[in-house]
Amino acid sequence: MTETRAAGGQAAEGRSAGGGVPAEPGGRPAGLSEPPPDRLNRVALVGIGLLCLAAGVLALLVGAGAFGNDVADEAVLDADTRSYPTSHAWFWLVVGIGSGLVVLLALGWLRAQTALAARRRGLYVTDDALGGVHLSAAALTDAVEDDVLGIVGVEAVRAVLRGRREPVLEIAVTVVPGPGVAGVLDDIRGPVLHRARTAVGRPRLPAKVEVRPAATIRPQVR
Repeated sequence: MTETRAAGGQAAEGRSAGGGVPAEPGGRPAGLSEPPPDRLNRVALVGIGLLCLAAGVLALLVGAGAFGNDVADEAVLDADTRSYPTSHAWFWLVVGIGSGLVVLLALGWLRAQTALAARRRGLYVTDDALGGVHLSAAALTDAVEDDVLGIVGVEAVRAVLRGRREPVLEIAVTVVPGPGVAGVLDDIRGPVLHRARTAVGRPRLPAKVEVRPAATIRPQVR
């Protein structure tokens, strides 16, 4: 349900935005797909996590004597290996440098993922065996803002696309107070949203519209 806020902040129930995005089998909204890098990252992280979990469980089993007391009492490192760091002063320096490089690589990976997520924020207009067509959130919201600014009586507008699994288009409009507010609402809920939904191939894309009156400056009386 679209919630429209009229001038003064009072909420008024508008026409339905068509409900949620239709879901595909498995619960994924139609037309939405995880980008390949996201899937690769997810698989890689799950694989690393499972390997670490398996190593930890194996160490606990060995220490508990599940493979025999001889294995449990056996030292992990032999005497020569244990004495190697003490006989080579450069050993811990190399370990420290290597650890620092790992940290830097991890931070670089996190930064790359953040930048990638920002670039990929938006909608998949089509997603099939031939590939996907991705529309950035900025492209959609900029087009909606330009469309709304063309309506008589609109002073300012801000459109935001929120959510990934179930995206919602939120439009905040500042209008000139007067009898034309109802017409502005009708134009937004009608032609503007229809064009936006048609452009992204989502006739049931949920939307919220908030209309605010423009600030009026009272003349000073001398």
